[in-house]
Amino acid sequence: MMLLRRATVIFLACCAPLLVFAGTAESPVPLSALDERAKQNVEALLKDHTLKRSLSLEHPILNQSLHQFLLDRPDVGAAISRSLGIGNYTIKREGQDHFHGYDPDGVEGDMAIYYRDGAHRVYYAEGIAKGGLVTLRGKTVSFHVFQYRSADHAQEWVNSQLTIYAKIENPVLAFVIKILEPVIGQLVDPRLSKAQGVVKQVCEALVHDPHGAYGRIAASHELPPEDLKTLGDLMGPIESSPQSRINHPHEG
Repeated sequence: MMLLRRATVIFLACCAPLLVFAGTAESPVPLSALDERAKQNVEALLKDHTLKRSLSLEHPILNQSLHQFLLDRPDVGAAISRSLGIGNYTIKREGQDHFHGYDPDGVEGDMAIYYRDGAHRVYYAEGIAKGGLVTLRGKTVSFHVFQYRSADHAQEWVNSQLTIYAKIENPVLAFVIKILEPVIGQLVDPRLSKAQGVVKQVCEALVHDPHGAYGRIAASHELPPEDLKTLGDLMGPIESSPQSRINHPHEG
């Protein structure tokens, strides 16, 4: 049973770059904006899912363009996290809006970006999580809703709400997980917070010391030259000394 819990936690945390009830849920974005295949996949998970979890985050960003670039390029975010010693997972880009990822915990899968606008992203993933003797196969749809605001000294912040619907393919395991929902939920939420915390830590590192962070990223050779150039262009002029701009924002 412990192996099942661990595999479930790992699967949900890592399929969300990138949640509990049965019944039809609502999408925060218009499904009519999706192509037919994406719409069918999302509708299927909204109607029939094993777990549903939600998470809220708030953190500083250098600028909106850079933040949205990282949302659209999870492979770049993963490479930056490795460069800065924050994360150890890998995501490879396999075409426009399609990615393949894996991590040392035994999670591997494919992810696609189904929808984007100035305040939303929709991610869809299918994969497996190996936890000892237990292997989970499943799929998730993740709705990322975010809002920007400025704080002291015009520092930009983003408030994000992530909602994930997950379906475990094995009916027996899915039934057991639903029974264990209170326990599974308590285990999943901290892991999801940690996974999303990687994004938060990357953004904070770029805000706090843009010059130093960019230097470490460049020296690591984790990013191909074209992505490194794009990152530098989006970061804009960077100062040669560390910044001390990460303070909790005051409402204006």
